[in-house]
Amino acid sequence: MAITMYQSDRNTVSPANDASLYTAITNGQSVILPRGNNFNITVNGLVATIGTGQAIIQGRLIEITQPETLTLPANSSGYIAIVVDLTKTNDVSGSAGTPSYSVKVNQVYLAAVTGTLTQDDLNNGGFVNEMAIAKFTTTTTTATATVQQNLMFDTGWQNISLVTGNSFVASDSFAQFRLLNNVVHVRIKGLNVSKSQNGNQVGTLTPLFSPDVSLYVAAHTYSSSAVNIVGLNVRPDGFMYVDFTGSNTRTNVNANFNYPLE
Repeated sequence: MAITMYQSDRNTVSPANDASLYTAITNGQSVILPRGNNFNITVNGLVATIGTGQAIIQGRLIEITQPETLTLPANSSGYIAIVVDLTKTNDVSGSAGTPSYSVKVNQVYLAAVTGTLTQDDLNNGGFVNEMAIAKFTTTTTTATATVQQNLMFDTGWQNISLVTGNSFVASDSFAQFRLLNNVVHVRIKGLNVSKSQNGNQVGTLTPLFSPDVSLYVAAHTYSSSAVNIVGLNVRPDGFMYVDFTGSNTRTNVNANFNYPLE
């Protein structure tokens, strides 16, 4: 048979299959779980001490159970990373199924990465994935490290996919969303929306982060002469649009709202 079910009676689930499942559950995120000391980092000279904690890297659960030390390279900058390296072989002792059986895991370790992070897709033939937990900068004898707060269920601010024809007022304008603790936050600043080019669509959220029922929230347009309130609609399919009344354009649209992800 070409079809199987791994979580079935008498079947076995390999680490790769288990990781594939949890990658889907976590939406492909590599994240730090709120466990232990959240990998808090202290530095003495060029030696960084990484505290306890847990992370998920492409479906693989990784834990530091006791503080680990890492010597950082002098006169450089980069990342302190947890590295999953499937090219390495784990060491096994004892017989499987007996109390003497144990595994020394060599496929995960800490590293100081001074170049580009390697982030292979481990679930589709990749071998190495480096997840940054801090940034560091060093001199000849000292170092500073800043922890990356990449906590579970926090996507960070992501750009909303805008419809062709819309534009921003200035370089500091944006249209973004963020999933944090199961609440979707949307913020829009300085967006010009043209009804004549694309209807009144602003852009599209991925349906995964869209509300289960349509939302109608207040937005504002700013000009030198007045501030006007306009409606902003978000549908379950992710389609987001401005409620036009008369004008073919809405200039400098601004909005800030959130909703729970049911």
